[in-house]
Amino acid sequence: MNEKAIECRAIRRGRGWTVHSAEHSVYGHGSTLKRARASVEQGLAHIGITTEVTLIPVSPELDMLRAADKARAAALVEAVKALALRRATMGDIAAATGTPRSQVKKILASLKDAPTPAVAARSSEQEQAEDEYTCAEDPSSACSPTGQRHVHPAVSDRPGVHGPHPSPSEPR
Repeated sequence: MNEKAIECRAIRRGRGWTVHSAEHSVYGHGSTLKRARASVEQGLAHIGITTEVTLIPVSPELDMLRAADKARAAALVEAVKALALRRATMGDIAAATGTPRSQVKKILASLKDAPTPAVAARSSEQEQAEDEYTCAEDPSSACSPTGQRHVHPAVSDRPGVHGPHPSPSEPR
């Protein structure tokens, strides 16, 4: 008895499925995938092979669907990674991506260098205190006369460097 499942491609022809196990030169058919799999398993049993058969239905449309699923999975990993690096909680990551927390946890575990949300998360008060910058407290700032609390945007190519003062018309 073989322990490994045999994978066979199933092609829709007319109103039924045809299946070919090229490795064992066995053909099968059926009006449903379940019946086609049973047909191939019976054919394999005639030559002394009793193992599970896995059918892979193929068509151009199904190939496109598999490619889209693969692209979504890759995009999900990137989104989870980006949100984790921005210190979002696991619950927020799950809600934002529409993904169960268990899957988010698996993705985070698979990313070696990405911080886990539980470790990276800090209280919002701590983050706010570090992120806010008061021009009135910095005498070297050109905008110190405003005295209004606001956050200077970071300069993307120089981390930790405060960007230009937001104009009065921009939201703070």
